[in-house]
Order: sequence, then structure tokens, then C-alpha cells
Amino acid sequence: MQQPKTEDFSILVVDDNKENLKVVSNFLKAEGYQIALAINAKDARKILEDTPIDLILLDVMMPGMDGFTFCRNLKEDPELAEIPVIFLTAKTETSDLVEGFQAGGVDYITKPFQREELIARVNNHIALTHAKQQVKKQAGEIKRINLTKDRLYSVIAHDIKSPFSNISMLISSLAEGYLEAGTEEYDEILQSINSSTQETYGLLENLLQWTRSQTGDLDQSPEPLQVNQLIDNTCRLLQPQAGKKNITIDHQTHADLTIHADRNMMQSVFHNLIGNAIKFSHEGGKITIRTREENNQAMIEVEDTGVGIPQENLEKLFKDRGQLTTRGTADEKGSGLGLLLVKDFVQKNNGRIDVESVVDQGTTFTLTLPLA
Repeated sequence: MQQPKTEDFSILVVDDNKENLKVVSNFLKAEGYQIALAINAKDARKILEDTPIDLILLDVMMPGMDGFTFCRNLKEDPELAEIPVIFLTAKTETSDLVEGFQAGGVDYITKPFQREELIARVNNHIALTHAKQQVKKQAGEIKRINLTKDRLYSVIAHDIKSPFSNISMLISSLAEGYLEAGTEEYDEILQSINSSTQETYGLLENLLQWTRSQTGDLDQSPEPLQVNQLIDNTCRLLQPQAGKKNITIDHQTHADLTIHADRNMMQSVFHNLIGNAIKFSHEGGKITIRTREENNQAMIEVEDTGVGIPQENLEKLFKDRGQLTTRGTADEKGSGLGLLLVKDFVQKNNGRIDVESVVDQGTTFTLTLPLA
């Protein structure tokens, strides 16, 4: 495990004797620690509320609230309870030391201070704190990896297996020669194979990008990008899906609007947002894409006249808490990952996404992104 650097840790020293504060502070500063000082419990509490602290050196005998009482109060606060407390005390009776440990202290240093002892005890507890932080970080990473793995299995089992089975069945019916090429039924099966293949490819593309994003394996290269060009490229790719449902896509875009973002991420964002608008629009519906500059930022709206989103689902859209998938108006499938990916990519490019929706009237997604 990597050794902690003293300059990365902050220590709060609480003592009503200013000479003691000066001595301890000088010892610790010489070791490279960041130091905060307080002369009573009230001042110490304010520092703890405003500043991240890794270790507290706490005098026992103070006017007002004594050190033992202050320590007990800290241990009752979930946000401060994990900070280790070393008592500074001239009281060396066993009963006093026991009371200090019962109050929540992890160690004690007797007055008058011996530099070597103080530094040794502080270093030991900082090392323990560092180790706990590393273990907590690793536990969080393992949990995140397991969640990603579970989501992968879930998407593969529920959303990709089914269309592959459908494709396989359709191809088998053609391969066995029961249908004559050129007939209406033959052409319908070919069209179904094509649609299922495109849907499955879209699912796999989102799944791959989301997985790489979750594991930190996705490169990011921000550059100036013309919004008009990104939208035109996306609409051209999605025109076949829109055409099948006679959906009109209306561009009301600012010709020169340029953002500073990663091209691949933004292309994926627009593909998901416009693709969703098509998916949830009725036959003959309309999608309107607007762009403008506002407060030195780029504003991009994707509005549809589709089915809308119920309020209870609106609150879950961007939260990764299991499958939230809804079939489109033509029974199109989805993995539930598209909008998670959109939010992740927009945030990675220093942007924000907002949504407004009314059931049976439509939905509007609004992106706010930095200008180039």
C-alpha cells in the first residue's frame, strides 16, 4: 500500500494553553502536516464543520466543555465520528485514561510533550487513517465494479438475448427455403431482420460505451465542435427509423454555434436523445431541435410530440438503479442505459441536462454545454 504523504493530511490541535498550541504546531509543521488550531471546543467545532480534518489532538482540561465531553459529542455526529482523537493530558491515572478511551479516544499523549513520542503516535494514527481510507476506497471500487457486472449480465439476459433469438428464427425460416425470394412475406422477413439487427447493434453500442465509461477506460479529447454538423450527422443516420414512422425532424439550429467537447461522446449523446424522440413518437409525429447561445453557453433542445414520461419515471430517468426500460410506440426495445450514458457524457464535458415532460403531449430534453 502506498505510504501517506504528511502534506496530504490535516490535524486539528485543541488546547486552551497557547504555549502548548505553539509547541505542538511547530512539531507537526516540521513534519509537513497541515495544522488547524483552536483554544476551546466551540472554535474546534466550527473548524470541523468548515474544514476536512484527518486527526484531532485534544486537550482534556479546558474551560467550558472539557475534552472528554467534546469527544463524546463528536462520536455522536455521523459526519465527524470517524475522525480519530488523541487526548493531550497531564492526567495519567488509570481511571482517567479509561475514561478517555470510553469517550472515543484512540490514544493519549502526556504533558509535557516529548517531540519523538508525539510525532511517533501521530504518524501511527495517520498511517492507520490512510489505510482505512484506502480500504474504503477499494471497497467502493469493488462495489461499483460488481454493480457494473450485474448491469451487464442483466442487459445481456433481458435486452440482447431476445432480439438475437428473433433474428436467428427469421434467418432459419429463410434458410430452410419455405419462402420464395421476392414475395411480400419474404421481403417482410428481410425487413424484420434488418430492424432487429439495427436495434441490437444500438443496444450493444450503448452497452459498450457505458461499460467503458464505468471502468474509466474511455478516452476523452475535447475540441471545438459545430453543433449543426453533429445534429445533421445524427439525423442522417436516424432518418430510416424516422421515415418508417413518418416522423418529421425540424431543425431550428444556430448555424455557427460551436461547443468545446469530445466528438464521440457528443455524437453518442445526440444519437440517444434524437433516437429516443423517434422511439417514443407516434406515427406522423414531429421532433423539433433548437439551438441557441445563452449566458455564454450553448443551449440545445430536443423536443418531441410523443407519449411523454410519467412523473414517477421522470425522477428515475438518470439514476442507475436497475432496469427502467420502456418499449417505443412501435414496440422498439431499449436497454435502459441510453439516458444514463447521456448524463454521464454531458457531465464529463462540463455540461448539464434537464428534462420536461407531459404525458400524451411530449418531452423536451435541454442540454447546456460550454462554448468553444
